[in-house]
Amino acid sequence: MKVFPPHPLAFKYCTGKGIELGAALHNPFGLPDCPNVAPSDGVRFLHPRDLEDYQKYVNEQLHYTQHVARVDEVGDFQHIPFDAASLDYVISSHVIEHEPNPVAAFVESARVLKEGGIFFCIFPKRTAEMQFDIFLPLTSLDELIAAYREARTIESYPAPSHGWREHYYRYSLQSMLRLINWINREKLATFCVEAVEETDGKVGNGHTVVLRKSSPEAMPDADHAHIVETCIREDRYEAGLQAAKNALSYDFFQVPILYAAALLAFRTDHVPEAKEFYRQCLLLDPECAARRREFAELFGEIYMNPLR
Repeated sequence: MKVFPPHPLAFKYCTGKGIELGAALHNPFGLPDCPNVAPSDGVRFLHPRDLEDYQKYVNEQLHYTQHVARVDEVGDFQHIPFDAASLDYVISSHVIEHEPNPVAAFVESARVLKEGGIFFCIFPKRTAEMQFDIFLPLTSLDELIAAYREARTIESYPAPSHGWREHYYRYSLQSMLRLINWINREKLATFCVEAVEETDGKVGNGHTVVLRKSSPEAMPDADHAHIVETCIREDRYEAGLQAAKNALSYDFFQVPILYAAALLAFRTDHVPEAKEFYRQCLLLDPECAARRREFAELFGEIYMNPLR
């Protein structure tokens, strides 16, 4: 029997009343009082084909362990069966790639989250699906935007060639962050990037984004770089970190802001977040010798560029 361990970041960010989409007993988050939402429970279903698909869900879990997660509520990323602003977090692992309209998934998650609530999402690297995804290109931002504008649903969009509710799209951490930046800039939702992982700290075959639902007033699309500089000069490190994360939420690919976010997170004892912000900074500027040395001094390991 193989059961993957819980994720420390999930316990840090996912507190209060929340739900998991597509929970599995062989890959538990271990969060207390966290109902499981899935398209079918073996009796009820969103779509008639979900009843048949439920058996695949069961068999996947039985491959690793002798038990199957109970489905508490029937729903999916476009149909979360909870009231608006009623949840403190929504968490999922290897689920959003099964959604034909990921922007709609973000919008629906924002609907059910309270202000300050957490969207915690692990999604697979292409190497996690060795038969299909590894050979296919990453899905472009234009395609993901088109899926939203065409209002694609599980009923209206053709199933992938390898099965019902299988992987519709392929993401890197960076392509997912570009989508989040677009959602924020389009004001479809307002999500602050709290943390990322190039390689998730749970199973290790995915990427992680941790987002906090904010209000447009609390996270304006402003000159965050100036705010970061002012906060650093005034030794207001928590405020500076928040301003840096706000900036990254609209445009993640800013080397100076990523560097500031890393150092400010380290200074305020958010070390795992600091390491990942610094790693993304070095991914954009991989040959900066001074920063490579500083990364090793701060985190006790050598930065290795995964792309070179």
